[in-house]
Order: sequence, then C-alpha cells, then structure tokens
Amino acid sequence: MNCLSWNCRWLRNPRSVRALHDLVRRWKPKIVFLMETKSKIKRMEKIKNRIGFANGLIVPSRGRSGGVAMLWTRDVNLNINSYSGYHIDAIVRESGENFQWRITGFYGHPDTHRRHESWHLLAFLHSQFLLPWLCLGDFNEILSINEKDGGITRPQHQMEGFRNAVNFCGFVDLGYSGADFTWCNMQEGENRIQLRLDRAFANTEWTGKFDGMRVYHIVDSTSNHCALFLTDSPPQRVSNAKRFHFEALRAKNEECRNIIESAWGMGVDLSTPEGIMENLKRCASELSSWSSSVYGLIPKKIQLKRNALSALTQQDKNGELSSEIRNLRRELNGLLEDEELYWGQRAKAHWLKEGDRNTKFFHAHASDRRKQNTILGLWDEHGRWCVEKDSIARAAVDYFETFTPLLSPLGLRRSLRPSPLR
Repeated sequence: MNCLSWNCRWLRNPRSVRALHDLVRRWKPKIVFLMETKSKIKRMEKIKNRIGFANGLIVPSRGRSGGVAMLWTRDVNLNINSYSGYHIDAIVRESGENFQWRITGFYGHPDTHRRHESWHLLAFLHSQFLLPWLCLGDFNEILSINEKDGGITRPQHQMEGFRNAVNFCGFVDLGYSGADFTWCNMQEGENRIQLRLDRAFANTEWTGKFDGMRVYHIVDSTSNHCALFLTDSPPQRVSNAKRFHFEALRAKNEECRNIIESAWGMGVDLSTPEGIMENLKRCASELSSWSSSVYGLIPKKIQLKRNALSALTQQDKNGELSSEIRNLRRELNGLLEDEELYWGQRAKAHWLKEGDRNTKFFHAHASDRRKQNTILGLWDEHGRWCVEKDSIARAAVDYFETFTPLLSPLGLRRSLRPSPLR
C-alpha cells in the first residue's frame, strides 16, 4: 500500500498543483495526505479529480491558512473515523483478507504555545481503536536536538512533550531514506535553519504486518517541506520514443528562429517541390539536433534535475549551496511547465487553465487522437482496398503524383481539393 504525505504549502499556487500531480504520477500512491492546502472544498475537489483520485475527505482552510485532505483511489476500501483541521483518521480494509488497519494523517499545531493540544489529540486518537496503526504527517516538532541544524537551541520541554506523546501511543519511528531534514527556512549562511518535522510512525502491530515498508524523503521544487513516500517497492518509470514534431516549447526559445533561418537559407532552389522538401528536411534535422542538446528528453531531464536537487539538499549543511538549490528549483519548475506544454500541444486541446493543469489528462487525449489518426486502409486508383503498409504508401504516392504535377497556384488549388469519398 503506497502512501504519500506532503505539506504542500498552498495549493492555490499553480506550481504546487503541478508538483503534486508530478508526485502522484511518479510514485503512484494509493493514499495521499495533504497539509496546508490553503484551499476551499470546491477547489480541492477539482484538484482531486484532476490528479485521478476517486475518493477523498477535505477539511477546508480557515481563511488563507491551514486545510488538510486525505485522498484515496477507487480500489482502496477506506472509511473515515474522525477529522479536524489537524488530523484525518481512517480504517483501511485489505481486499481479500480479514485484516484491517488504521491510518492517521497528522498536522501538528504551528503555534508553539498551542502544540500541547496536538499531543492531547494524539493521546485521544490512541484510545479510540486497538488496531495496527500508521501515523504520518508534519508534526511541527522534533524528538531530539540532532534533528535540527542552525538557529537557537530547541527548548527541551518542547521536544519532551512530543516524545511523551510518541511513547504513550507506542509508536516506532519508521526511519527514512534521503535528506536528513524535511523542512528548511530557505535562508543562507548562518540564518539557515533545517528541521526534521515530517515523519511516519507506526505501532508494532502495523510494522509486523508491513515489515517491508520504507520511507523516502522526496525533495520538491515548490514547498519548503519534503514529501514522505511509504512503499515496499521502487517506483516504475516509463520512456517512449517520439517522431519529429515542431514543439511549441521550442518557440519559447529565441534561438529557435535563428536555427530555422540558417537552415532555410542554404542556397537550395525554393521554386521546386524538391527544393522545398529538401529545406523542410534540413530544418527538421537542425531543429532536432538543437532541441536534443537544449531540451533533451523532458522526462529524463526532469528526473536528472530532481536527483541533483535532492543531492544538493542533502549536502547543504550550512546554506552555502542555497543559490544553486534555488536555481535548480527554478529550472525544475520550468521543465515541468514545458512538459505540460508538450502534452497540451499533442492533445490540441484548449482546456489548459492556470493552476489546474494535468499532463495525464493531455496524454490521454493525445493517445485518443493517435488512435483516430490511424489509417486502416486506402482505395487506390484502380478501386482496390489496400490494407498492407506498403500498398497503402503506394496508393498515397500515386494519388499525389497524379494530382500535383505543377507547383503553381492553380496546381496547388487543384491538389488541395478534397478527394471523393468512397
């Protein structure tokens, strides 16, 4: 059962919505817990549907702060027990098994003087059910001074309150792979502060059932919190080879015009069909070579940037790499936007709205259009129905050789007339 927890820091931001969709698409969680959505129910319902979740419980924000949500896929049998602005508690029933367990998404109170309320809430939740229990989220507190880097020393009584609540609930820290800290204030030098605020706990009954589960800290390009991903298997990656298209994202680069002008003006006679075809081929070749060097395969570049961002975040202990991290975040956001433009162009759809973009949605429409564009067969000039690849190509070539003998305005007008339907 793959689970994702993320303090997204405002899902009214288009970049955060894009980053959430990217997380869901890459890691394929069955259950997602979100904090600080700062969004109302209508907005969150729209996001839920766009990223492909059939079910969810949404606790709206209070003005421009707070807001939590738990989303789950259609094949997950999940029932909500209780919820508030700081938690969502549910029971999951495993299909085909006489086994159920409990999941709690938890958000510790952001105000220090009210954090004791969070520990009272944890103790209350502990008393509700005697089930295998997973509890994950942003607790807004650390267990020891080793979980903080920079800033003033954390008062012991703050950490002690958290430790007492963890011990009372019988929780075991599930550990992690990745960056040591899950939150950063994004400052540089001696002003930089990092904390491990986000984590996953479970009782021994849960760890006994799910002993292969691991927690990953996923560095994000928009929030100052890492996302938590729980899984017992690595994510799957898919890559596809694509034929040449003139990509809309290339037009964003000023160098694109220079490439086309240079390739088009190389002395070929443009008064003949052969000359035009030669120039088109040269432009396509030059654009492909340039695009590969500048853009490359977008999903691959996104993954490389993401890996680099994660590595730099782990290395940056004193804020000396802040500038590089900031640049990587900006580049990653730009690549994610290019990816949306890529699939939006292929779908030929005009439903792309700021803050509500969905590359999976465009991919589905592009795939549908590819099916519609498939040529099953052609009638040749002798009235035969051609279904083999070679005979279809031959029929197409014969048709255009017959109807486009001249590159004159009259000849072009004739060639552009629709052929009779059969």
